[in-house]
Amino acid sequence: MTSDQSAGDEVYRISGAGRSLSDDVSARTRRYLISMAVMAVRTACFIGCVVSFVVLKNVILGWILFAGALLLPYVAVVIANGPRQRTAPVPTATLLDPRQSLPPRSDPTNSP
Repeated sequence: MTSDQSAGDEVYRISGAGRSLSDDVSARTRRYLISMAVMAVRTACFIGCVVSFVVLKNVILGWILFAGALLLPYVAVVIANGPRQRTAPVPTATLLDPRQSLPPRSDPTNSP
């Protein structure tokens, strides 16, 4: 550490920055749309369950559709509330002593 550097100097890298707000909003929108599609399938399962039990008298299909209508909201909530994608931590940079540099280039055209 040199005398002209304070102990609090920290190096920041752009690769260590989080996702932009627009990327985050678009990812949330995509998850929301997927969640709504899952809920639409759940509604279809519920209607199919009622039709299967009452109209078709098919008990096996009715129970399968009932299980789908029961479990799909859980899947939709897990997708909608999923955590933000985490970026891998970037290693911190090391500040080198400015005196540790390459020597000046010797120019062969200016040799005496």
